[in-house]
Amino acid sequence: MPKMNTHITAAAVAISCALSGAALAQEASAPAATTTTEAAAPAAPTCELHVFPTIEGQAQTTGWLSGFGAIGAIADASANKNRNVGDAAYLKEALGPAMQVEALKALDLATALKLPASQVVFETPIADRNVTTKAGNRLSTSTAPCYVELIVTQNLYTKRPIYGRALNNRFIVKDFRTGKTKTELKKGRGGNGLTLFPPKTTEEAAAAEKELQEVFTKNFLEFAGTTTTAAK
Repeated sequence: MPKMNTHITAAAVAISCALSGAALAQEASAPAATTTTEAAAPAAPTCELHVFPTIEGQAQTTGWLSGFGAIGAIADASANKNRNVGDAAYLKEALGPAMQVEALKALDLATALKLPASQVVFETPIADRNVTTKAGNRLSTSTAPCYVELIVTQNLYTKRPIYGRALNNRFIVKDFRTGKTKTELKKGRGGNGLTLFPPKTTEEAAAAEKELQEVFTKNFLEFAGTTTTAAK
């Protein structure tokens, strides 16, 4: 009997060791608990920049007759009437509100206008020029104390005998910072040459429209570089 007890005891010890080893192995293979601390999201800008594109599109091609007084100008306008109508319609489509927004979204508008970090809001165009070019009040319902408006007021394609083809844009900035309800209109323009627009064939259309957006962007940056929005 003592011999049997010795065997039982040895077996129990062996089983206990095996179980302990398995437990240790399981603990070693278990992934260590990880703790992650998420970085706090940056605070949203407290300033707002509201952008109003334009639905306008104008075209003006003139020839040498315009240099011969009023009669020459009338004859020139008559000769180019159909061309101007067609070019204006094309411009309205190729550089409509959606295309203006697409071009401006690619820019840091607040930095270009020398403004603090701002939430940019693209608004629906306003057709009434008496509102967009003359009203000193806010054109949106926002009551944010740090509030600025950028308004596109003109898309004009021109073709001149000496200067060639160009796109001209007019812009207005209205600065309502410090909670103003009325402010002055800071007006300006940008204008640069075109080489592809309007396209002569349908195959040239994509490149011409791309050039149009690029020149529109260049015109805005030209305007922004001459516009002062003093720190408030």
